Amino acid sequence: MKLKFLVFENKAAAWVEAARTDYVAKIKPFFPLEFVALKSPHAERENSEVKKRKEAELLFKHIGKKDHLILFDEAGKTFSASEDFAKALSRVLESGKAQTVFCIGGPYGFDESVLKRSAARWSLSGLTLNHWLAQIVALEQIYRGLTILKGIPYHNR
Repeated sequence: MKLKFLVFENKAAAWVEAARTDYVAKIKPFFPLEFVALKSPHAERENSEVKKRKEAELLFKHIGKKDHLILFDEAGKTFSASEDFAKALSRVLESGKAQTVFCIGGPYGFDESVLKRSAARWSLSGLTLNHWLAQIVALEQIYRGLTILKGIPYHNR
């Protein structure tokens, strides 16, 4: 199983780059992970549907037809504990797919075509997180979930 993490952005702050690099390095001993930052297409605020459609077109160029697509989305499934997240992650990893793609959408969410293509939608929080913070939280939870599944003492319960 290979993992890919896709995000839409223009330029990440240095602290984001450092945190992403750290978590990608922590995850790689478990599974190969490719982190891809896609340049977010420009559209005015009042043209959010156009921006979502452009992002969808770009996203579809970076995922295969057989890839397992998991969206991090505020309207997605919520988890009451990291152990529940780990169980959902385990089901994904045991899906038999060659690659799982995790994606955080742009500021207006996902186009309907992406929502239909996805295998699951997961929420990171009931709170609204800025895009960079959402990336780090998602990567940390993937790492935490993997350590829970492998019985590695990282998660304290």
